[in-house]
Amino acid sequence: MKGLSLLILLMFSLSCFSQVKEEKVWFGNSCGYSGSETEVVIKFAKLLYDKNYIKIRNSLFSKIPAENFIAVVICKRLAHKNLIELNELELKKIGELYQSKEKVPVCGGCTYSEEVELTKLLNSKKDMFYAIDYYFHDEK
Repeated sequence: MKGLSLLILLMFSLSCFSQVKEEKVWFGNSCGYSGSETEVVIKFAKLLYDKNYIKIRNSLFSKIPAENFIAVVICKRLAHKNLIELNELELKKIGELYQSKEKVPVCGGCTYSEEVELTKLLNSKKDMFYAIDYYFHDEK
């Protein structure tokens, strides 16, 4: 009986310690007291700068909603500028993301933070398609 109790306690302890703590990936500019971009914005700005369109396209299938959001906006803009041609699978995924209820943690400034459904961000009256123009300035 003592051995069984010890075994059950050990199994319970292992399952508790094996839990992975997931941190939210925030999307935004001028966030927090430092007023800096979030890691996901910096990551995608670098991908755009390096013209690494494959990683951007692959992010449509990420499990991180903030990455899904920015990947949709950028992919649509790249396709509009004829820099990429989205395949059928990517177009289907974009359609699914437009309907997704996944929450994207959004921040702005030192005090604003909110979790917004992906569908609400992508179907917003504010056109996110042109909000990304900052990263597509014409090179002279």
